Amino acid sequence: MRTDKPSGVVNDPNDWAREVGNPRYILDLIQCVTTMSVETVRLVHALPPLRIVGR
Repeated sequence: MRTDKPSGVVNDPNDWAREVGNPRYILDLIQCVTTMSVETVRLVHALPPLRIVGR
């Protein structure tokens, strides 16, 4: 947690988790991002090679 001195705004990544009543929010978010990244790599590797015509 960090407070911006000029504005007084508190930067606390757990605020949203407390606000919505989901203490696993950060863990669930990391899981979703990781899954999406792994699936993106899998899909990219499954694409056929790119053929550039005219070179």
